[in-house]
Amino acid sequence: MTLIHEVSQASGNVDWALFGQRYWARQPARLCVRPPVGLDQIHALTVQSCAPFRAGTRFGVMPDVRFLAGDGWLRAPGERLPNTTDRTLDDYLDRLDADLSGQGYLLTVRQPLLLDYTLWSAVRDAIRGLWQAVGWPNLPVVAEVLIGDRFTQHVGATEAPTHAALTWVLRGRMGVRLWDERRGSPPAAIADPDRDLDGVRAVSADAGELLYWPGDQRHVDTYHERCVALRLRIPTDRRLPFTELRDLLADLVHGQQGNDETVPYFPFGPGSRVDGQGGVLPHLSALGDELRTVADGEQLRRILRVRWAALRSAAGLEPIPVPRDGVPMTPRSRIYRSGEIVRMPHGPGHEVWAINGNVFTLPRAASDRVFAALRDGEETSVAEVCRAIGVADDNENVLALLNRLYRLRGIEVVEMNEVPTR
Repeated sequence: MTLIHEVSQASGNVDWALFGQRYWARQPARLCVRPPVGLDQIHALTVQSCAPFRAGTRFGVMPDVRFLAGDGWLRAPGERLPNTTDRTLDDYLDRLDADLSGQGYLLTVRQPLLLDYTLWSAVRDAIRGLWQAVGWPNLPVVAEVLIGDRFTQHVGATEAPTHAALTWVLRGRMGVRLWDERRGSPPAAIADPDRDLDGVRAVSADAGELLYWPGDQRHVDTYHERCVALRLRIPTDRRLPFTELRDLLADLVHGQQGNDETVPYFPFGPGSRVDGQGGVLPHLSALGDELRTVADGEQLRRILRVRWAALRSAAGLEPIPVPRDGVPMTPRSRIYRSGEIVRMPHGPGHEVWAINGNVFTLPRAASDRVFAALRDGEETSVAEVCRAIGVADDNENVLALLNRLYRLRGIEVVEMNEVPTR
C-alpha cells in the first residue's frame, strides 16, 4: 500500500486532484486525513438507526442494521444493539464485552446518514472535491457505519467486486487484505493474517487514516479491538447503470399497461399457433414495441435528467434527509442563499432546480430572475427578491418558493445578530 504524503497536515484535507491523478481507479492508497464526523456523532446516529431493529430484523428499509457475532448473523440482536441508556460509545462497547464474554462481533449500519442532515452534509462536503476531480457518480453511493471488535469479515472476498471504497477509520485499527479481481478468484487463505501470499496486499490503518481501494479489489476486513469506521461504497461496475436503466424501463412499460398486476398466460395446445392471433409471438412483439416506444420517448429522458440533477446535488449520497419544517415568510424577512443550487434545462421553457437531492421545476425566465435575486450568499430581503422578479412584495408564489427553498436548506433566514456564513 502507498501512503500519500501530499496531504495538508495543517488542515487535514485531501488534495483530491492529486489523488485522482495518481490513485483513483488505479491502485489502493492510505491517507492521513481528518474524518468528516466524530465518534460522539456516530454513536448518536447508530443508536437512532438501531431503534427499529431491537425487536428483530427488518427487510427493505433504510437504515439497514446487521449484527454478526462469532460465525453468524444474529437475526434478533435485541439488547446487543445500542440504545438510549448507552450514554457513550464506550458504555455500549463495555456492555457488549460483558454480554459476549470476549466473543468478536461486527455491527454494520447501512445508509444511516439520511437520519441526520448535518452528518450527511459533512460527508457530502468531504467528498465533493473528489467528484470534481474524477467525475460525479451516476448511481447512489452507499454509506456504512462499521463497529467491530476482534472480528474478520470475509464477504468482500467471496463476491465479485462492484464498488470502490473509501473507509475512514475513526477509532482503533482495521486491517484489510486485498486481492485484484483480474487475477481470478482469491486463494482460500486470503483471510489468514499470518500468511504472506503472492498477489495479496495487506495494510493496517489507524484512527485518523483513510483507506481507498478501486472497484476491482476483493477484500477481507479485520476489526481490531473497538474499531469504528465510516465507509463509502462507490459503484464502479459498468453493468450497474444498465441494471438501473432496465428496471426503469420495466416500470415505464408496466405503467403503460395500466398497472395490470395479472400474470399473462399464452394459449398453447391443440389447434393453437405460436404466431396466430392471441398467440405468444404477437404478445411478445407488442411488448417489444412498447419497450421501443418508451426507450425513444421524452418521458425517459425527462426522468433521467431529473435523476441526474438529484444525484449531482446530493454528491451521490442517497437516500437523502427529509426536508425541515418551514418558517413564516414576510416581505421583511431577511434571507441568504446557503446551499448549492444545481440548475439543468428541462424541456422547452423550463429548468430543474436540485438542492440537497431534492428536485423541482421552474419556468426558465423566472428561474434566472430568482437565482440572480438570491445573489451569491449575500443577505437580502424577501421584498427585494420580489421586486427583482417584478412582482408585489407579498407575492404568494414567491413566498411559497422561498419557503420551499428554506425547507430544502437552500436558503437561510437571518435571525437577530446572525451573520451569514458561506
